[in-house]
Amino acid sequence: MDVMLDQDEVELLSGLLRNALADLREEIYHTETAAYKTDLKMDEALLKGLLIKFSAAVPVHQG
Repeated sequence: MDVMLDQDEVELLSGLLRNALADLREEIYHTETAAYKTDLKMDEALLKGLLIKFSAAVPVHQG
């Protein structure tokens, strides 16, 4: 799937992903249930992957 975003959209989504990652790390730290912690760590890996993709993306400028 291809999604075309402008620079402002990339910056906004990157910021939201970074905030979500920070919140998730805090939740992982406070989680006591091993199975849930494992699930959260899988989500953390997905978020990190998305951030890498966004940092490598070249935004399309419109207009």
